Amino acid sequence: MSAFDVLPAALQAALSRLGISTPTQVQQSALPPALKGRDILATAQTGTGKTFAFLLPLITQLRTREETAALILSPTRELAQQIQAALLSLLPQEPDLKSALIIGGENIHKQYALLRRKPRVIIGTPGRIIDHILHKSINLKNIAFFVLDEADRMLDMGFIPDVRKICAALPSPRQTLLFSATLPPEIEQLAGGLLIDPVRVQIGSVTRPIDLVVQQIIRLGTRERLAQLLVELGNRRGQILIFVKSKHLADKLAKQLKQYGVKANALHGDLRQNRRRQVMEFFRAGSVPVLVATDVAARGLDVDGMSCVINYDLPQCPEDYIHRIGRTGRAGSVGTALSFILAEDDSKWKDICRACHLGKVTELTKTSRPLPKPKFIPEQGGKKSSRPSVSAAAPRRFPADKSGGIAAINQEKQPSTGRANPPKPVKPIKPVKPAASAHAPAALSETLGFRVVKVGGKKAKKSFYRPPKPRAAAFHKRKKHRK
Repeated sequence: MSAFDVLPAALQAALSRLGISTPTQVQQSALPPALKGRDILATAQTGTGKTFAFLLPLITQLRTREETAALILSPTRELAQQIQAALLSLLPQEPDLKSALIIGGENIHKQYALLRRKPRVIIGTPGRIIDHILHKSINLKNIAFFVLDEADRMLDMGFIPDVRKICAALPSPRQTLLFSATLPPEIEQLAGGLLIDPVRVQIGSVTRPIDLVVQQIIRLGTRERLAQLLVELGNRRGQILIFVKSKHLADKLAKQLKQYGVKANALHGDLRQNRRRQVMEFFRAGSVPVLVATDVAARGLDVDGMSCVINYDLPQCPEDYIHRIGRTGRAGSVGTALSFILAEDDSKWKDICRACHLGKVTELTKTSRPLPKPKFIPEQGGKKSSRPSVSAAAPRRFPADKSGGIAAINQEKQPSTGRANPPKPVKPIKPVKPAASAHAPAALSETLGFRVVKVGGKKAKKSFYRPPKPRAAAFHKRKKHRK
């Protein structure tokens, strides 16, 4: 018996509209206990349909209990957007369940308006949910269903303290569903505090990639990677995801690929939310088929038609390798994972093979083709101007003049500018008179021997110069006069 048979007729019609007729293993195992209200602790490989495994029972329970709401936590913004898109695909054109996407990088005032409408499903990232809790703009009293997706990724990103704070703000009788690709000890400890008598669902090996991904490696040098990458991009079709180790290298490599005529964009955590959304839309549509990304895209990114994943840099830990190559070979399709192995990466690659239990790995031969010249060279300093630059013009040389600089400038012959009209004659520079100082009356007083003062803008003189009396003497005189 299929797990879809126990779903309501509306959800079955939505699944048939999407072309889904058979549940995956994780859906078949998680749907029956979740529909009964049991807590779920599920671990499965990437690309096995974990999103629908918690969305289908969540929608069923919310339609049954009208006064309840659900909270779904996701580690990344892209994954949260994908969850909301999957939710809307299961609902009719006029959704009967209002949803709100609460993620970082978006306008928080618009999120205030969304939360005031009392959505039934809240999908967000931990950081922004904490912000709304502190601002008291989110109501969690009606939350009866709590979903924690990609829990191991939240552990890697340091979100576990925020998750504990959010769980402390939730009401106690609730149903909790925890999904993860791997199960480290920290996640087991977190699950022990959140779940009550959970149903354990484990599909496949959490430390082994799925069999539909073909493993390939190429051993080369650091300076040979870009040339080999251009060869591989020319020989492969479909969307290609390239993983690098840093944000700076992602921008740099995307810029280099554009210079060689490859349509590529960079995706990392420093991009604004609007730009990240635009990059993902171009990549999904196929208008920009190459995406250079950091590990921010290694979790939950689901793109139809992604044929290949290239590890330009090997990941820091073996678990990240599984999540990287899990972006391809999804939903029953076959994918390829190509890794560049440098001389200093031999020990790291051995650790990955040992921890991930890699089976057959094909080693390809590198091409000895040199790096071609770029097709597009960016202009330095903006657009070219038709005017000759200042550096190209002849330098102005002034003839030596013993009498003074002003005469030399007046007698100088101006260099030709190359124009049709003759240059205008240079006007002689008049010597500038020194400006009158503010202390001129005092200077004249010392020179002439009498005090000079200003009266009505004109200079006046007194008969004798009397120096001012000291302040102490004047004070004693006034004191004596008073007596």
